[in-house]
Amino acid sequence: MPPKIGVHRFIRAVLNYTTTYLQNGQYAASLSANASGNIGQRPFSNRAGILKLLLVCSSSFYVGALIAHKGASYLEENEIFVPTDEDDDD
Repeated sequence: MPPKIGVHRFIRAVLNYTTTYLQNGQYAASLSANASGNIGQRPFSNRAGILKLLLVCSSSFYVGALIAHKGASYLEENEIFVPTDEDDDD
């Protein structure tokens, strides 16, 4: 059975390991520059990102509304749920 360690000791060990790893420069250097000191390439950007987002959102809203409309008409047609005039709170 492995020895039990407290959560506090575990968190301290993880933080100690990560700070040591970052201070040695192994990970920090790969984030900002390559080995020769030059700045890396520009990150990839998707030019049609907004268009894709609008297309996916609008099609999802349309399909959801279509399913809701068909479901409501099915419920009303089979008299499972029929709205009455008493439900109006005018």
